[in-house]
Amino acid sequence: MARALTEIAAPWTVNIASCLILGFAIGHSGWGAFVALFAGVLPMALIVWGMVRDRIGDHHVTEHSERHGLIGAILGLVLVALVVQLVAQGPTEMIALTCAGLVTLVGIGVWTSGVGVKASVHMGVWCGVVAVLAVALSAWWWTGLVLAPAIAWSRMRLKHHTGKEIAVGAGTGLVIAPLTYLAIVNFPY
Repeated sequence: MARALTEIAAPWTVNIASCLILGFAIGHSGWGAFVALFAGVLPMALIVWGMVRDRIGDHHVTEHSERHGLIGAILGLVLVALVVQLVAQGPTEMIALTCAGLVTLVGIGVWTSGVGVKASVHMGVWCGVVAVLAVALSAWWWTGLVLAPAIAWSRMRLKHHTGKEIAVGAGTGLVIAPLTYLAIVNFPY
């Protein structure tokens, strides 16, 4: 059960789903698919490439030391997506979602590389996505937080994270993602 929850709530799958949901909801499914590519598909491809080259041990990147370069590479991918959206004048909501993910990932990176805490990306992405969809679409999305304890349990059960790492990841996503999203949609560039 823990393994299944961890796979279902993996950051790449949650990112893909959230991009497609928001894109569809605002009438820009194509932009949703574009952002999903850069926020979910390509980051997972980077992880698999790292595994093939023996630089990453598993697709959940459980080793703290393997996360530093990967976070930088994923930040680069998300920045490319952001630049394309800005140049092509993509929908503000998708740009805001991209910025929310980018700033949350920077926060996770600060915890991981700066402070030395292996913040849970699973929890940061899950809580951040729930919060963004709640402020962007409907308060009903907040109900997604009822699954957060089960996801946290799965990460701890598999010994991938401690309670502190879970809390840091969840708090980072829950605070940074919706505040960034709201800042962009309310004060557009």
